[in-house]
Amino acid sequence: MQNQTVNTVKLGIFVLTGLFLLILSLYILGKNRNLFGVGFELKTHFEDVSGLVTGNNVRYSGIDIGSVTRVDILNDTVIEVVMSIDRKMHNIIRRNAVAALGTDGLVGNRVVNISPGKGEATFAVSGDQLISRKEVSTENMLQTLSRTNNNIAVITEELRAVVHRINTSAQLTELLDDRTLSANLKASVENLRLATAKASDLMTQASGALSLAYEGEGTLATLLTDTTLADGLETAVRKIREVEESADRLVQHIDQAAKVVNDNLNYGQGPVNALLRDSLMTYRLHTTLENVEKGTAAFSENMEALKQNFLFRRYFRKLEKAKKKEGEGR
Repeated sequence: MQNQTVNTVKLGIFVLTGLFLLILSLYILGKNRNLFGVGFELKTHFEDVSGLVTGNNVRYSGIDIGSVTRVDILNDTVIEVVMSIDRKMHNIIRRNAVAALGTDGLVGNRVVNISPGKGEATFAVSGDQLISRKEVSTENMLQTLSRTNNNIAVITEELRAVVHRINTSAQLTELLDDRTLSANLKASVENLRLATAKASDLMTQASGALSLAYEGEGTLATLLTDTTLADGLETAVRKIREVEESADRLVQHIDQAAKVVNDNLNYGQGPVNALLRDSLMTYRLHTTLENVEKGTAAFSENMEALKQNFLFRRYFRKLEKAKKKEGEGR
């Protein structure tokens, strides 16, 4: 009887031990723990884990490679996630890999997705911290979608009001029914095209002229590079300035002379006043001029008669021949 009791106790202990080991194995398998190998730990930081708990899967490019072993709150803005990674990933995951939160399916458990980084980097070792990428949460998307819907509703209402105003506007209806508007627009476009073509030709010609000037050819290059021409222009400008100064002085002298003449006329002094006011002097001056004209005419007749005289005819012919030779030489 005593032996049977001992055997029963042993059997109960064995069954309980087996059940404990079975439950522990199932728990470890449920947490994706490696029973026969040692993995390594990686860390990452998030601002919001959105329901991530210990035991959630860790995936690399969509493949399960480990699980979350610990989620710690470091401060009010940083949450540290510690992950146990399969040792086979030692030579795959690099230090520039990026960790991000995801969802297993549409409404499944939260997971940590690790994706390869850009560029070259060394392989990650136990204790390394991976950089993280902020997740676009469903709540943020729903808020954005709600704001978008509100904006679309406002735009639709305003568009409806604009369409109503267009339909009830007599001026716009008349403008749309005006058949000459299209012709005028077409003519304006044609004129614009011609103006653009002329402007393009002008720019082409200007570009050609500038190219020739840059190569030292053409009139523009001569104007820009000929120092003699520049000196000549400078001299001409200087002479023009001198002429202007002389003209100013001449105008001043004329003003002074006009003032003197005006004074003489006003106060009865000088020969000008005598010529203008004394009628006897005017008559004498007229008589003198007539006598000078008569004397000049008589002198011309005497010279003609002298040229016809046989004593002086040869002399005057020599003078005419000499004048002809001088004219031909010029």
